[in-house]
Amino acid sequence: MARRKITRATLRRLVREERARLNETLELGLDRPEAVSKRVREVNADKYASTVEQCMDYYKMCKLKEAKLIRDLKKIQETKRALKKRLLNNLD
Repeated sequence: MARRKITRATLRRLVREERARLNETLELGLDRPEAVSKRVREVNADKYASTVEQCMDYYKMCKLKEAKLIRDLKKIQETKRALKKRLLNNLD
């Protein structure tokens, strides 16, 4: 049997995988990570492809709307500054 040297990257990957397994175990409220496979049901990914696509489209749409709202907010803030300046000048 040949020995393999464990690199930092391999060790980090192993730790990430183990952490994910433990988190999944805790989320399901189980005692052992081996019991997860008995509780979790496998589903085909093709059923979720359209859902992911819809989510991505909605995310892009929200991003565009956010940019428009930020532009509008900047206009409103500039108007507020001008009105405040005008009010302060009229009081003097």
